[in-house]
Amino acid sequence: MKRGWALVLLLSACATGRVPHVPGDPPPALRDSGEESQYQQTLERFSAHGGVYDHLDTKAFIYATWQSPTFVKARVARTAKFKEIPVAETAALLASEEARVVDATEIFMGTHTNESRFDDFDRPNTMWRLVLVVGGEELKPLSVERIGRTNIDLRSIYSYMESFWVGYRVRFPKVTLRPGEELTFRAASALGKADLSFTAE
Repeated sequence: MKRGWALVLLLSACATGRVPHVPGDPPPALRDSGEESQYQQTLERFSAHGGVYDHLDTKAFIYATWQSPTFVKARVARTAKFKEIPVAETAALLASEEARVVDATEIFMGTHTNESRFDDFDRPNTMWRLVLVVGGEELKPLSVERIGRTNIDLRSIYSYMESFWVGYRVRFPKVTLRPGEELTFRAASALGKADLSFTAE
């Protein structure tokens, strides 16, 4: 039965291009439904997803969230609510997170590959080429950090992270965008590519 359900998910994903969801426990959510809905809207606004397919064979699913100023504030506020962090500590945490991305453009990337050998995004000799495309110019990463397998903390912030997914922090040179301008995070290899685009507010 499980194998049949997995096949249905796979065929559906290949037919629609959507990232499939594995049945199981839902990600953590705030008790206030209004606050939860507002956060999910913010997460969706600064996230994009795509897949790398070979006919019916799924090579990789990739989700990415741009750490924009608006999203960083929402992320820190959500963490503070879950962990009941005092106001002063929350302010210090926000200042620290804003300072961390002040000189870089950061992307959180969640991935699932159907073979472990494809999951080498942080290796020096990785099969993947990660770039940020802005105004026709390609920027190479300053660093690619493997955060690790999904857990409750990651799912509380990035609710699209499914079981067995892996999180990465990808930092690029700082870019300044005007409202309406677009930046695209690209992951490409001999398997195929995924272009994930975001629009500045």
